[in-house]
Amino acid sequence: MFTTRVALGTNSALGGRVVEASTIDLSESGVRLRFSGMVEPGQIVELFLGKRPERCRVVWTAPTPARQELIAGLEFMTKLPMARRRTPPAGDLAPIA
Repeated sequence: MFTTRVALGTNSALGGRVVEASTIDLSESGVRLRFSGMVEPGQIVELFLGKRPERCRVVWTAPTPARQELIAGLEFMTKLPMARRRTPPAGDLAPIA
């Protein structure tokens, strides 16, 4: 299984933060991510699949059993166009450890 590395930006009352994340699943309506950090259902975040951020709403979260990471389901505020969902070049892919 392969993932795409992305950046996840949060805009909380304590200050915004950007963390590295890995996609697990990606569709026109949402994405499932793995990352180190904390978000809460209902929170609005920005996902950087490229240079332009995509605004998303956190739908659900679950801790990973093996590490101090979180898996989260995000819903895009605007459906993702087909061109933005294409698999990136092979050099941008990394296997899940």
